[in-house]
Amino acid sequence: MLKNLDKQIHVLIVEDDIFLAEIYQKKFEMEGFKVSAANNGERGLADAIKKKPDIILLDILLPKLDGFAVLEALKKDQTAKDIPVLLLTN
Repeated sequence: MLKNLDKQIHVLIVEDDIFLAEIYQKKFEMEGFKVSAANNGERGLADAIKKKPDIILLDILLPKLDGFAVLEALKKDQTAKDIPVLLLTN
């Protein structure tokens, strides 16, 4: 579903645990994905709307806005509502 040979797939990681975010980022980059990261819900929401990633990995427990609030706002935004989101939790 996410395969597109014309462009590098962009993954947005929204995770406040720096260690986990770096692990995810390194693994995806090793597999050839373009990766952006945000360390709180507000930044993640803003980046998702601005950067239009192909998929979002979204932590549930985040500072400023939790993952559920971010997801709700994304689904209300006409430009971001169709971006697939995977919710993560420790």
